[in-house]
Amino acid sequence: MKTKLVLLLALTILFGCKSSKETVSVPAPSVSDFMSTINAEGLRADLTVFSHDSLEGRDTGSEGLEKAASFLAVKYTTLGIEPVGDNGTYFQHFMLDQPIIKSNNYSVTSVDGATIDESRHSASEIGNFRTWRAGESGVKGEIVFSGHGIKNDTLNQYPEDLDGKWIMVFYDQAHFTVLQQVIADQGALGAILIMDTEESYFREEAEAGKQRFGVPGRMSLAYLERDSSPTAGIHMVNPVFAAQLIGTSNLTALNQELQSSPNSFEPAFLNVELEFDQSIQKNQTETKNVLAYIEGVDPELKDEVVVLSSHYDHVGIGRPDSTGDTIYNGADDDGSGTIGLLHIAQALVAAKKAGAGTKRSVLILHVTGEEKGLLGSRYYSDHPVYPIEKTVANLNLDMIGRRDFENPESGDYIYVIGGKIISSGIDSLLNAANMESVNIELSDRYNDLNDPNQFYRRSDHWNFGRLGVPFAFFFNGVHEDYHRPSDEVDKIDFEALTKRSQLIFLTATKIANADERPKVDNQEFIEKTRQQPR
Repeated sequence: MKTKLVLLLALTILFGCKSSKETVSVPAPSVSDFMSTINAEGLRADLTVFSHDSLEGRDTGSEGLEKAASFLAVKYTTLGIEPVGDNGTYFQHFMLDQPIIKSNNYSVTSVDGATIDESRHSASEIGNFRTWRAGESGVKGEIVFSGHGIKNDTLNQYPEDLDGKWIMVFYDQAHFTVLQQVIADQGALGAILIMDTEESYFREEAEAGKQRFGVPGRMSLAYLERDSSPTAGIHMVNPVFAAQLIGTSNLTALNQELQSSPNSFEPAFLNVELEFDQSIQKNQTETKNVLAYIEGVDPELKDEVVVLSSHYDHVGIGRPDSTGDTIYNGADDDGSGTIGLLHIAQALVAAKKAGAGTKRSVLILHVTGEEKGLLGSRYYSDHPVYPIEKTVANLNLDMIGRRDFENPESGDYIYVIGGKIISSGIDSLLNAANMESVNIELSDRYNDLNDPNQFYRRSDHWNFGRLGVPFAFFFNGVHEDYHRPSDEVDKIDFEALTKRSQLIFLTATKIANADERPKVDNQEFIEKTRQQPR
Protein backbone atom coordinates (compact mmCIF):
# COMPACT_ATOMS: atom_id res chain seq x y z
CA MET A 1 0.00 0.00 0.00
CA LYS A 2 2.85 2.41 0.88
CA THR A 3 4.47 1.68 -2.48
CA LYS A 4 1.28 2.74 -4.33
CA LEU A 5 1.01 5.97 -2.36
CA VAL A 6 4.63 6.87 -3.07
CA LEU A 7 4.05 6.27 -6.79
CA LEU A 8 0.89 8.38 -6.79
CA LEU A 9 2.68 11.20 -4.99
CA ALA A 10 5.53 11.12 -7.48
CA LEU A 11 3.11 11.35 -10.42
CA THR A 12 1.28 14.23 -8.77
CA ILE A 13 4.50 16.15 -8.29
CA LEU A 14 5.66 15.39 -11.85
CA PHE A 15 2.49 16.57 -13.67
CA GLY A 16 1.03 18.92 -11.15
CA CYS A 17 3.97 21.29 -11.04
CA LYS A 18 3.55 22.55 -14.63
CA SER A 19 2.68 26.20 -15.15
CA SER A 20 -0.96 27.02 -14.66
CA LYS A 21 -0.68 29.38 -17.65
CA GLU A 22 -0.16 26.49 -20.11
CA THR A 23 -3.34 25.42 -21.99
CA VAL A 24 -4.23 22.29 -23.92
CA SER A 25 -3.78 22.84 -27.69
CA VAL A 26 -6.89 22.45 -29.89
CA PRO A 27 -6.44 21.23 -33.47
CA ALA A 28 -7.15 23.83 -36.15
CA PRO A 29 -10.44 23.19 -37.97
CA SER A 30 -10.30 21.34 -41.26
CA VAL A 31 -12.45 22.39 -44.21
CA SER A 32 -13.91 18.88 -44.31
CA ASP A 33 -15.36 19.50 -40.83
CA PHE A 34 -17.96 21.73 -42.45
CA MET A 35 -19.29 19.14 -44.88
CA SER A 36 -21.99 18.23 -42.37
CA THR A 37 -23.48 21.73 -42.59
CA ILE A 38 -24.94 20.54 -45.90
CA ASN A 39 -27.96 18.53 -44.78
CA ALA A 40 -31.25 17.25 -46.10
CA GLU A 41 -33.40 19.49 -43.90
CA GLY A 42 -31.86 22.71 -45.19
CA LEU A 43 -31.85 21.55 -48.79
CA ARG A 44 -35.52 20.52 -48.58
CA ALA A 45 -36.58 23.85 -47.08
CA ASP A 46 -34.90 25.96 -49.77
CA LEU A 47 -35.76 23.74 -52.72
CA THR A 48 -39.42 23.73 -51.68
CA VAL A 49 -39.45 27.51 -52.02
CA PHE A 50 -37.33 27.56 -55.17
CA SER A 51 -39.54 25.11 -57.09
CA HIS A 52 -42.87 26.53 -55.89
CA ASP A 53 -45.65 27.31 -58.38
CA SER A 54 -45.31 31.02 -57.57
CA LEU A 55 -42.05 31.09 -59.53
CA GLU A 56 -43.97 29.88 -62.61
CA GLY A 57 -41.26 27.55 -63.86
CA ARG A 58 -38.46 30.19 -63.87
CA ASP A 59 -38.48 30.77 -67.62
CA THR A 60 -35.69 33.02 -68.88
CA GLY A 61 -36.83 36.64 -68.94
CA SER A 62 -39.93 35.93 -66.84
CA GLU A 63 -41.17 37.45 -63.59
CA GLY A 64 -40.71 34.02 -62.00
CA LEU A 65 -37.01 34.05 -62.83
CA GLU A 66 -36.71 37.53 -61.32
CA LYS A 67 -38.17 36.13 -58.09
CA ALA A 68 -35.67 33.27 -58.20
CA ALA A 69 -32.76 35.69 -58.65
CA SER A 70 -33.98 37.80 -55.73
CA PHE A 71 -34.31 34.69 -53.56
CA LEU A 72 -30.65 33.81 -54.20
CA ALA A 73 -29.47 37.39 -53.65
CA VAL A 74 -31.22 37.55 -50.26
CA LYS A 75 -29.63 34.26 -49.25
CA TYR A 76 -26.14 35.46 -50.16
CA THR A 77 -26.70 38.78 -48.44
CA THR A 78 -27.66 36.92 -45.26
CA LEU A 79 -24.52 34.80 -45.54
CA GLY A 80 -22.41 37.91 -45.96
CA ILE A 81 -20.94 36.77 -49.28
CA GLU A 82 -19.42 39.49 -51.41
CA PRO A 83 -21.48 40.60 -54.44
CA VAL A 84 -19.38 40.96 -57.59
CA GLY A 85 -22.05 41.77 -60.17
CA ASP A 86 -23.06 45.07 -61.73
CA ASN A 87 -22.90 48.18 -59.52
CA GLY A 88 -22.25 46.28 -56.31
CA THR A 89 -25.09 43.81 -56.78
CA TYR A 90 -25.17 40.03 -57.17
CA PHE A 91 -26.40 40.39 -60.77
CA GLN A 92 -24.68 40.37 -64.15
CA HIS A 93 -27.23 41.80 -66.58
CA PHE A 94 -27.28 41.24 -70.33
CA MET A 95 -29.64 41.54 -73.27
CA LEU A 96 -31.18 38.79 -75.39
CA ASP A 97 -32.55 39.20 -78.87
CA GLN A 98 -35.97 37.61 -79.22
CA PRO A 99 -37.34 38.68 -82.62
CA ILE A 100 -41.04 38.54 -83.39
CA ILE A 101 -41.81 37.06 -86.81
CA LYS A 102 -44.85 38.81 -88.28
CA SER A 103 -45.07 36.80 -91.49
CA ASN A 104 -43.20 34.58 -93.93
CA ASN A 105 -43.60 35.87 -97.47
CA TYR A 106 -43.35 33.86 -100.68
CA SER A 107 -43.43 35.13 -104.26
CA VAL A 108 -43.42 32.76 -107.22
CA THR A 109 -42.75 34.19 -110.67
CA SER A 110 -41.97 32.83 -114.11
CA VAL A 111 -38.36 33.20 -115.24
CA ASP A 112 -39.49 36.13 -117.42
CA GLY A 113 -40.91 37.92 -114.35
CA ALA A 114 -44.64 37.25 -114.56
CA THR A 115 -46.30 36.76 -111.16
CA ILE A 116 -47.68 33.29 -110.55
CA ASP A 117 -48.41 33.38 -106.80
CA GLU A 118 -48.05 35.71 -103.81
CA SER A 119 -48.36 33.91 -100.46
CA ARG A 120 -48.15 34.99 -96.85
CA HIS A 121 -48.07 32.71 -93.86
CA SER A 122 -48.91 34.61 -90.67
CA ALA A 123 -51.07 34.44 -87.56
CA SER A 124 -54.12 35.12 -89.72
CA GLU A 125 -53.22 33.80 -93.18
CA ILE A 126 -52.34 30.54 -94.91
CA GLY A 127 -50.80 30.63 -98.36
CA ASN A 128 -49.21 27.92 -100.48
CA PHE A 129 -46.10 27.49 -98.32
CA ARG A 130 -45.32 26.72 -94.71
CA THR A 131 -41.87 27.27 -93.23
CA TRP A 132 -40.18 24.30 -91.58
CA ARG A 133 -36.83 26.07 -91.16
CA ALA A 134 -36.67 29.65 -92.36
CA GLY A 135 -33.02 29.84 -93.31
CA GLU A 136 -31.80 32.98 -94.97
CA SER A 137 -34.31 35.75 -95.68
CA GLY A 138 -34.42 37.83 -98.86
CA VAL A 139 -33.30 35.09 -101.26
CA LYS A 140 -34.54 34.24 -104.74
CA GLY A 141 -33.82 31.32 -107.04
CA GLU A 142 -35.13 28.92 -109.65
CA ILE A 143 -37.04 25.78 -108.57
CA VAL A 144 -35.76 22.37 -109.68
CA PHE A 145 -37.88 19.23 -109.24
CA SER A 146 -35.74 16.27 -108.09
CA GLY A 147 -38.24 13.46 -107.53
CA HIS A 148 -37.62 11.81 -104.16
CA GLY A 149 -34.15 13.27 -103.81
CA ILE A 150 -32.36 9.94 -104.22
CA LYS A 151 -28.60 9.93 -104.64
CA ASN A 152 -26.48 6.81 -104.34
CA ASP A 153 -23.90 4.81 -106.26
CA THR A 154 -26.36 3.86 -109.01
CA LEU A 155 -28.87 6.72 -109.11
CA ASN A 156 -28.76 10.52 -108.89
CA GLN A 157 -32.02 12.46 -109.12
CA TYR A 158 -30.28 15.84 -108.79
CA PRO A 159 -28.99 17.99 -111.64
CA GLU A 160 -25.34 19.07 -111.61
CA ASP A 161 -26.13 22.79 -111.35
CA LEU A 162 -27.93 23.58 -108.10
CA ASP A 163 -26.08 26.71 -107.09
CA GLY A 164 -28.58 29.36 -105.94
CA LYS A 165 -31.58 27.14 -106.68
CA TRP A 166 -34.44 25.60 -104.70
CA ILE A 167 -34.84 21.80 -104.75
CA MET A 168 -38.43 20.52 -104.77
CA VAL A 169 -38.89 16.86 -103.78
CA PHE A 170 -41.46 14.41 -102.51
CA TYR A 171 -40.49 14.14 -98.84
CA ASP A 172 -38.84 10.82 -98.05
CA GLN A 173 -37.29 10.34 -94.61
CA ALA A 174 -34.87 7.75 -95.99
CA HIS A 175 -33.29 10.33 -98.31
CA PHE A 176 -33.67 13.48 -96.22
CA THR A 177 -30.11 13.44 -94.87
CA VAL A 178 -28.81 13.10 -98.43
CA LEU A 179 -30.97 16.04 -99.50
CA GLN A 180 -29.48 18.26 -96.81
CA GLN A 181 -25.96 17.19 -97.77
CA VAL A 182 -26.63 17.96 -101.45
CA ILE A 183 -27.91 21.42 -100.49
CA ALA A 184 -24.74 22.09 -98.53
CA ASP A 185 -22.34 20.63 -101.07
CA GLN A 186 -23.87 22.20 -104.19
CA GLY A 187 -24.83 25.62 -102.86
CA ALA A 188 -28.61 25.30 -103.16
CA LEU A 189 -30.83 27.85 -101.41
CA GLY A 190 -32.86 25.14 -99.71
CA ALA A 191 -35.61 22.58 -100.10
CA ILE A 192 -39.32 22.68 -100.94
CA LEU A 193 -41.00 19.57 -99.60
CA ILE A 194 -44.16 17.90 -100.84
CA MET A 195 -44.99 16.23 -97.54
CA ASP A 196 -48.16 14.47 -98.71
CA THR A 197 -50.11 14.36 -101.93
CA GLU A 198 -53.33 15.21 -100.06
CA GLU A 199 -53.93 18.92 -99.39
CA SER A 200 -55.52 18.26 -95.98
CA TYR A 201 -52.19 17.42 -94.36
CA PHE A 202 -50.59 20.64 -95.59
CA ARG A 203 -53.49 22.76 -94.40
CA GLU A 204 -53.41 21.17 -90.94
CA GLU A 205 -49.69 21.88 -90.64
CA ALA A 206 -50.08 25.44 -91.92
CA GLU A 207 -52.94 26.08 -89.52
CA ALA A 208 -50.89 24.78 -86.60
CA GLY A 209 -48.00 26.97 -87.72
CA LYS A 210 -50.02 30.17 -87.24
CA GLN A 211 -49.20 30.18 -83.53
CA ARG A 212 -45.52 30.82 -84.27
CA PHE A 213 -46.24 34.31 -85.60
CA GLY A 214 -46.62 37.49 -83.60
CA VAL A 215 -44.91 36.05 -80.53
CA PRO A 216 -41.28 36.34 -79.38
CA GLY A 217 -39.13 33.73 -81.06
CA ARG A 218 -35.94 31.92 -80.13
CA MET A 219 -33.59 33.81 -77.83
CA SER A 220 -30.01 34.65 -78.73
CA LEU A 221 -27.30 36.80 -77.20
CA ALA A 222 -27.71 40.37 -78.44
CA TYR A 223 -23.96 41.12 -78.44
CA LEU A 224 -23.11 38.23 -80.74
CA GLU A 225 -23.35 38.83 -84.45
CA ARG A 226 -25.46 36.24 -86.12
CA ASP A 227 -23.60 33.73 -88.21
CA SER A 228 -22.94 35.43 -91.51
CA SER A 229 -22.81 32.14 -93.42
CA PRO A 230 -26.10 31.50 -95.26
CA THR A 231 -28.47 28.91 -93.80
CA ALA A 232 -30.53 26.76 -96.11
CA GLY A 233 -34.28 27.08 -95.72
CA ILE A 234 -36.68 24.15 -95.69
CA HIS A 235 -40.28 24.84 -96.64
CA MET A 236 -43.43 22.80 -97.20
CA VAL A 237 -45.60 23.41 -100.26
CA ASN A 238 -49.31 22.91 -100.84
CA PRO A 239 -49.47 19.77 -103.04
CA VAL A 240 -52.18 21.34 -105.24
CA PHE A 241 -49.85 24.23 -106.02
CA ALA A 242 -46.89 21.85 -106.41
CA ALA A 243 -48.82 19.89 -109.04
CA GLN A 244 -49.46 23.15 -110.89
CA LEU A 245 -45.76 24.00 -110.90
CA ILE A 246 -44.67 20.53 -111.97
CA GLY A 247 -47.35 20.41 -114.65
CA THR A 248 -49.26 17.30 -113.61
CA SER A 249 -52.96 16.77 -113.04
CA ASN A 250 -52.42 13.77 -110.76
CA LEU A 251 -49.69 14.24 -108.15
CA THR A 252 -50.50 10.94 -106.41
CA ALA A 253 -50.02 8.99 -109.62
CA LEU A 254 -46.73 10.77 -110.31
CA ASN A 255 -45.49 9.97 -106.80
CA GLN A 256 -46.38 6.30 -107.22
CA GLU A 257 -44.76 6.15 -110.64
CA LEU A 258 -41.50 7.59 -109.33
CA GLN A 259 -41.52 5.16 -106.41
CA SER A 260 -41.94 2.16 -108.70
CA SER A 261 -39.52 3.37 -111.39
CA PRO A 262 -37.02 5.74 -109.79
CA ASN A 263 -34.37 5.13 -112.46
CA SER A 264 -36.58 6.57 -115.20
CA PHE A 265 -36.71 10.00 -113.53
CA GLU A 266 -34.85 13.00 -114.89
CA PRO A 267 -34.60 16.22 -112.83
CA ALA A 268 -36.77 19.02 -114.22
CA PHE A 269 -36.16 22.77 -114.22
CA LEU A 270 -39.65 24.25 -113.74
CA ASN A 271 -38.90 27.68 -115.26
CA VAL A 272 -40.22 29.43 -112.16
CA GLU A 273 -38.48 31.30 -109.35
CA LEU A 274 -39.28 31.50 -105.65
CA GLU A 275 -38.41 34.53 -103.52
CA PHE A 276 -38.60 34.15 -99.75
CA ASP A 277 -38.36 36.80 -97.06
CA GLN A 278 -39.56 37.37 -93.49
CA SER A 279 -41.23 40.36 -91.88
CA ILE A 280 -39.49 40.61 -88.49
CA GLN A 281 -40.04 42.96 -85.56
CA LYS A 282 -37.00 43.57 -83.37
CA ASN A 283 -37.52 42.59 -79.73
CA GLN A 284 -35.14 42.32 -76.78
CA THR A 285 -35.36 40.87 -73.27
CA GLU A 286 -33.09 41.64 -70.31
CA THR A 287 -31.97 38.83 -68.03
CA LYS A 288 -29.17 38.20 -65.52
CA ASN A 289 -26.73 35.79 -63.99
CA VAL A 290 -26.33 35.65 -60.20
CA LEU A 291 -22.76 35.84 -58.84
CA ALA A 292 -21.32 35.58 -55.32
CA TYR A 293 -17.62 35.56 -54.43
CA ILE A 294 -15.71 33.95 -51.57
CA GLU A 295 -12.18 35.31 -51.54
CA GLY A 296 -9.31 32.90 -50.92
CA VAL A 297 -6.96 33.31 -47.96
CA ASP A 298 -3.61 32.69 -49.63
CA PRO A 299 -1.93 35.99 -50.64
CA GLU A 300 -0.47 34.46 -53.82
CA LEU A 301 -3.24 32.07 -54.87
CA LYS A 302 -6.37 34.08 -54.07
CA ASP A 303 -6.27 35.74 -57.51
CA GLU A 304 -7.04 32.31 -59.00
CA VAL A 305 -10.69 31.25 -59.04
CA VAL A 306 -12.62 27.99 -58.95
CA VAL A 307 -16.04 28.53 -60.56
CA LEU A 308 -18.96 26.50 -59.22
CA SER A 309 -21.98 26.76 -61.51
CA SER A 310 -25.61 25.80 -61.87
CA HIS A 311 -28.41 27.15 -64.04
CA TYR A 312 -31.32 28.63 -62.14
CA ASP A 313 -33.72 28.94 -65.10
CA HIS A 314 -36.16 26.29 -66.30
CA VAL A 315 -38.77 26.15 -69.08
CA GLY A 316 -41.67 28.07 -67.52
CA ILE A 317 -45.31 27.41 -68.29
CA GLY A 318 -46.29 25.01 -71.06
CA ARG A 319 -48.56 22.29 -72.30
CA PRO A 320 -50.67 20.73 -69.49
CA ASP A 321 -50.06 17.18 -68.37
CA SER A 322 -52.79 14.63 -67.65
CA THR A 323 -53.56 16.34 -64.34
CA GLY A 324 -53.95 19.75 -65.97
CA ASP A 325 -50.71 21.09 -64.44
CA THR A 326 -49.05 23.66 -66.71
CA ILE A 327 -46.18 24.84 -64.47
CA TYR A 328 -42.86 23.16 -65.16
CA ASN A 329 -41.30 23.62 -61.71
CA GLY A 330 -37.88 22.15 -62.49
CA ALA A 331 -37.20 20.86 -58.97
CA ASP A 332 -34.43 18.62 -60.30
CA ASP A 333 -33.65 20.59 -63.46
CA ASP A 334 -31.94 22.57 -62.11
CA GLY A 335 -33.43 23.47 -58.77
CA SER A 336 -31.39 20.66 -57.23
CA GLY A 337 -28.08 21.98 -58.57
CA THR A 338 -28.95 25.57 -57.66
CA ILE A 339 -29.92 24.83 -54.06
CA GLY A 340 -27.07 22.33 -53.71
CA LEU A 341 -24.70 25.11 -54.79
CA LEU A 342 -26.28 27.58 -52.37
CA HIS A 343 -25.58 25.19 -49.48
CA ILE A 344 -22.05 24.51 -50.70
CA ALA A 345 -21.49 28.28 -50.58
CA GLN A 346 -22.90 28.32 -47.06
CA ALA A 347 -20.42 25.61 -46.00
CA LEU A 348 -17.50 27.48 -47.61
CA VAL A 349 -18.42 30.65 -45.69
CA ALA A 350 -18.69 28.76 -42.41
CA ALA A 351 -15.27 27.19 -43.00
CA LYS A 352 -13.67 30.53 -43.77
CA LYS A 353 -15.16 32.17 -40.68
CA ALA A 354 -13.72 29.35 -38.57
CA GLY A 355 -10.25 29.81 -40.05
CA ALA A 356 -10.41 27.06 -42.66
CA GLY A 357 -10.90 29.16 -45.78
CA THR A 358 -9.63 27.92 -49.12
CA LYS A 359 -6.38 29.21 -50.59
CA ARG A 360 -7.93 30.07 -53.95
CA SER A 361 -11.09 32.09 -54.34
CA VAL A 362 -14.42 30.52 -55.25
CA LEU A 363 -17.00 32.11 -57.55
CA ILE A 364 -20.59 30.93 -57.12
CA LEU A 365 -22.22 31.35 -60.55
CA HIS A 366 -25.94 30.77 -61.15
CA VAL A 367 -26.54 31.26 -64.87
CA THR A 368 -29.73 31.95 -66.75
CA GLY A 369 -30.73 30.89 -70.25
CA GLU A 370 -29.31 27.36 -70.10
CA GLU A 371 -32.58 25.98 -71.43
CA LYS A 372 -32.38 28.46 -74.33
CA GLY A 373 -28.95 27.32 -75.45
CA LEU A 374 -26.39 27.86 -72.64
CA LEU A 375 -26.81 31.62 -73.03
CA GLY A 376 -25.92 32.79 -69.52
CA SER A 377 -22.72 30.76 -69.27
CA ARG A 378 -21.73 31.88 -72.76
CA TYR A 379 -22.23 35.49 -71.70
CA TYR A 380 -20.19 35.03 -68.53
CA SER A 381 -17.36 33.22 -70.33
CA ASP A 382 -17.19 36.07 -72.86
CA HIS A 383 -17.51 38.72 -70.12
CA PRO A 384 -15.83 37.11 -67.11
CA VAL A 385 -15.68 38.99 -63.82
CA TYR A 386 -12.37 37.23 -63.20
CA PRO A 387 -10.04 36.47 -66.13
CA ILE A 388 -10.48 33.11 -67.83
CA GLU A 389 -6.71 32.55 -67.57
CA LYS A 390 -7.11 32.83 -63.78
CA THR A 391 -10.04 30.39 -63.75
CA VAL A 392 -8.51 27.10 -62.68
CA ALA A 393 -11.58 24.84 -62.97
CA ASN A 394 -15.35 24.69 -63.32
CA LEU A 395 -17.57 22.30 -61.38
CA ASN A 396 -21.06 22.32 -62.86
CA LEU A 397 -24.16 21.01 -61.06
CA ASP A 398 -27.11 20.24 -63.33
CA MET A 399 -29.74 17.77 -62.10
CA ILE A 400 -28.29 16.17 -58.97
CA GLY A 401 -31.43 15.39 -56.96
CA ARG A 402 -32.99 12.30 -58.54
CA ARG A 403 -32.33 8.75 -59.69
CA ASP A 404 -32.45 7.82 -63.35
CA PHE A 405 -33.84 4.81 -65.22
CA GLU A 406 -30.67 2.80 -64.66
CA ASN A 407 -30.55 3.38 -60.88
CA PRO A 408 -34.12 3.04 -59.59
CA GLU A 409 -33.22 1.63 -56.17
CA SER A 410 -30.35 3.79 -54.95
CA GLY A 411 -29.12 7.34 -55.30
CA ASP A 412 -25.57 6.45 -54.20
CA TYR A 413 -24.09 7.38 -57.55
CA ILE A 414 -23.43 10.40 -59.72
CA TYR A 415 -22.48 10.62 -63.37
CA VAL A 416 -19.28 12.60 -63.80
CA ILE A 417 -18.70 14.07 -67.25
CA GLY A 418 -15.38 15.73 -67.87
CA GLY A 419 -12.89 14.94 -65.15
CA LYS A 420 -10.53 12.28 -66.45
CA ILE A 421 -11.34 12.77 -70.14
CA ILE A 422 -10.14 16.36 -69.75
CA SER A 423 -7.88 16.64 -66.72
CA SER A 424 -6.18 13.89 -64.73
CA GLY A 425 -5.66 16.49 -61.99
CA ILE A 426 -9.37 17.09 -61.44
CA ASP A 427 -10.01 13.35 -61.63
CA SER A 428 -7.51 12.51 -58.87
CA LEU A 429 -8.81 15.28 -56.58
CA LEU A 430 -12.42 14.22 -57.16
CA ASN A 431 -11.66 10.59 -56.36
CA ALA A 432 -9.75 11.56 -53.23
CA ALA A 433 -12.66 13.74 -52.08
CA ASN A 434 -15.09 10.88 -52.66
CA MET A 435 -12.99 8.37 -50.70
CA GLU A 436 -12.69 10.81 -47.79
CA SER A 437 -16.40 11.64 -47.70
CA VAL A 438 -19.52 9.98 -49.08
CA ASN A 439 -17.87 7.22 -51.13
CA ILE A 440 -20.61 6.97 -53.76
CA GLU A 441 -20.23 5.51 -57.26
CA LEU A 442 -18.59 7.96 -59.68
CA SER A 443 -20.05 6.61 -62.90
CA ASP A 444 -18.34 7.24 -66.23
CA ARG A 445 -21.39 5.92 -68.14
CA TYR A 446 -21.55 9.09 -70.30
CA ASN A 447 -17.96 10.24 -69.91
CA ASP A 448 -16.90 9.64 -73.47
CA LEU A 449 -16.17 12.27 -76.10
CA ASN A 450 -17.84 10.01 -78.66
CA ASP A 451 -20.94 9.21 -76.59
CA PRO A 452 -24.01 9.91 -78.76
CA ASN A 453 -25.61 12.03 -76.01
CA GLN A 454 -22.67 14.46 -76.14
CA PHE A 455 -23.28 15.52 -72.53
CA TYR A 456 -19.76 16.90 -72.33
CA ARG A 457 -20.97 19.96 -74.23
CA ARG A 458 -24.67 20.07 -73.33
CA SER A 459 -24.62 22.10 -70.13
CA ASP A 460 -22.92 25.22 -68.89
CA HIS A 461 -19.51 23.64 -68.24
CA TRP A 462 -18.99 23.60 -72.00
CA ASN A 463 -18.60 27.36 -72.17
CA PHE A 464 -15.58 26.99 -69.88
CA GLY A 465 -14.28 23.87 -71.59
CA ARG A 466 -14.32 25.52 -75.02
CA LEU A 467 -11.86 28.08 -73.63
CA GLY A 468 -9.53 25.48 -72.16
CA VAL A 469 -10.80 25.50 -68.56
CA PRO A 470 -10.90 21.95 -67.10
CA PHE A 471 -14.32 20.94 -65.77
CA ALA A 472 -16.37 18.24 -64.10
CA PHE A 473 -20.11 18.07 -64.72
CA PHE A 474 -22.22 16.32 -62.06
CA PHE A 475 -25.48 14.81 -63.34
CA ASN A 476 -27.97 12.21 -62.09
CA GLY A 477 -29.20 11.21 -65.54
CA VAL A 478 -32.55 11.63 -67.27
CA HIS A 479 -35.78 10.44 -65.66
CA GLU A 480 -39.47 10.27 -66.60
CA ASP A 481 -40.19 13.77 -65.26
CA TYR A 482 -37.50 15.54 -67.29
CA HIS A 483 -38.98 18.76 -68.76
CA ARG A 484 -42.45 17.92 -67.50
CA PRO A 485 -44.73 19.56 -64.94
CA SER A 486 -44.16 16.50 -62.75
CA ASP A 487 -40.56 17.51 -61.96
CA GLU A 488 -41.70 18.42 -58.44
CA VAL A 489 -39.91 18.71 -55.10
CA ASP A 490 -41.72 15.69 -53.63
CA LYS A 491 -39.80 13.48 -56.07
CA ILE A 492 -36.37 14.67 -54.95
CA ASP A 493 -34.13 12.12 -53.19
CA PHE A 494 -32.77 14.42 -50.47
CA GLU A 495 -30.35 11.84 -49.12
CA ALA A 496 -28.77 11.60 -52.58
CA LEU A 497 -28.81 15.37 -53.04
CA THR A 498 -27.07 15.80 -49.68
CA LYS A 499 -24.30 13.30 -50.44
CA ARG A 500 -23.70 14.67 -53.92
CA SER A 501 -23.55 18.26 -52.66
CA GLN A 502 -21.13 17.25 -49.91
CA LEU A 503 -18.92 15.50 -52.47
CA ILE A 504 -18.85 18.56 -54.72
CA PHE A 505 -18.10 20.81 -51.72
CA LEU A 506 -15.07 18.72 -50.75
CA THR A 507 -13.91 18.41 -54.37
CA ALA A 508 -14.08 22.19 -54.75
CA THR A 509 -12.02 22.73 -51.61
CA LYS A 510 -9.38 20.26 -52.76
CA ILE A 511 -9.02 22.06 -56.09
CA ALA A 512 -8.98 25.44 -54.35
CA ASN A 513 -6.26 24.25 -51.92
CA ALA A 514 -4.10 22.24 -54.34
CA ASP A 515 -0.48 23.27 -54.73
CA GLU A 516 -0.82 23.11 -58.52
CA ARG A 517 -3.86 24.05 -60.58
CA PRO A 518 -5.32 21.18 -62.65
CA LYS A 519 -4.32 21.13 -66.31
CA VAL A 520 -6.15 20.06 -69.44
CA ASP A 521 -3.96 17.10 -70.37
CA ASN A 522 -6.13 14.85 -72.55
CA GLN A 523 -4.97 15.36 -76.12
CA GLU A 524 -8.20 13.99 -77.62
CA PHE A 525 -10.26 16.61 -75.78
CA ILE A 526 -7.84 19.34 -76.85
CA GLU A 527 -8.23 18.32 -80.50
CA LYS A 528 -12.02 18.02 -80.22
CA THR A 529 -12.27 21.46 -78.63
CA ARG A 530 -10.30 22.99 -81.47
CA GLN A 531 -12.79 21.54 -83.94
CA GLN A 532 -15.90 22.77 -82.10
CA PRO A 533 -17.36 26.23 -82.79
CA ARG A 534 -16.56 28.74 -80.06
